[in-house]
Amino acid sequence: MEFAGRVLDALASTTADGPPEGLFAPEAITWHSFDEVEAPTVPATFDSLRAIRAVVPDFTMVDVRAYGGEPGLAQYVVTGTLPDGSRLHAPAALVVHSRDGLVTRIEEYVDTGQLAPLFAHLG
Repeated sequence: MEFAGRVLDALASTTADGPPEGLFAPEAITWHSFDEVEAPTVPATFDSLRAIRAVVPDFTMVDVRAYGGEPGLAQYVVTGTLPDGSRLHAPAALVVHSRDGLVTRIEEYVDTGQLAPLFAHLG
């Protein structure tokens, strides 16, 4: 599996135990196109995913297409059932930078209009 695909698998399978060891550098940063904020990937990104799953238990990433190289690229669709019964559907892309086999930076590109219903339920 391509490196970016492994990163998406880690994000998609977030549990209370945290991220898999040996994938993320301690200083790894995640940046989102919708707020242009940089935050530590561990724990911030994984804490956010757990908060999302508390509201949208079936939150997942489907139709994953990962591409090798540096940086690694992945396209996917965020899906899930919102508390009001409506469906979340947001195509997205990740750019994954690495050094020495560890993720150092994730850049996520997604349309906030498609995430607005999720954000409304998160408060």
